[in-house]
Amino acid sequence: MFGALCETVSNIFFDYGFIYGHFGLPQLGFNGAAYASVIAEGTGMLVVLSVIHLTDIRKRFKLYESFRLKLVTARLILVQSSPLMFQYAISIVSWNIFYILIEHHGPRALAISNTMRNIFGLFGVFTWAFASTTNTMVSNIIGQGLKEKVPALIVRIMKLSMATGIFFCLLINLFPTLFLSVFGQNALFTREALPVVRVVSSALVVMSFSNIWLNAITGTGNTKVNLLIECVTIFLYLAYVYLVLEVFNLPIVYGWMSEWLYWTSIFLMSWGYMRSGKWKQKII
Repeated sequence: MFGALCETVSNIFFDYGFIYGHFGLPQLGFNGAAYASVIAEGTGMLVVLSVIHLTDIRKRFKLYESFRLKLVTARLILVQSSPLMFQYAISIVSWNIFYILIEHHGPRALAISNTMRNIFGLFGVFTWAFASTTNTMVSNIIGQGLKEKVPALIVRIMKLSMATGIFFCLLINLFPTLFLSVFGQNALFTREALPVVRVVSSALVVMSFSNIWLNAITGTGNTKVNLLIECVTIFLYLAYVYLVLEVFNLPIVYGWMSEWLYWTSIFLMSWGYMRSGKWKQKII
């Protein structure tokens, strides 16, 4: 938490300084954002290392006792993480393809979609936090030999995540015009963006529980299953957006409905796998 907070504050500070040339820093324009991002990442890392060093975390886990490379452990980490690398890679590629197709609908459609991306980035932070917590706590519970308590744990975290998602969905839908006005666009932009806001805000609710189940699988160590679920979902997602946006040339609001398809598919497959109990057979 402290690392993320310091990283965010330093990013804002150096963005303002480097882009506009304030605080004695050179005016670099858009390029200044790159310098600010690198400095912010470094700041976050230093804060996290400081917290580890100044608290009992360092002693409890004996972090600095040995820096010797253990090839067996390194190989295990690589094997477990490689499916996740591919999973995130194809997810980002599909997101870029989506925006390429959106761009074919004109600059206003692209501007509206960029605003929707900000909605996901801003309000999705809370969902991703719950998802990461699920990943960590499922691993912890399994490590304690308490596999039977994993389903109840997932449901508890899912309820918290859903409550947060529903809250933000209601907040956005109650004051959509106010929220869109932050981006400084005209009335025409706001009118065309409103239907898309409704779709995206509801997709946040679906994401709030789907992401929990997907990260629960990650916590069990079955990362190949994560990759398989992502591949199937991305195939459906890309087929949908291509047909809707490129073949039938429908308005972008229908294109953004792909988020419903994406997160519903993620949920059904993740929930089905966890309910099957096959994850209990995984040995790392």
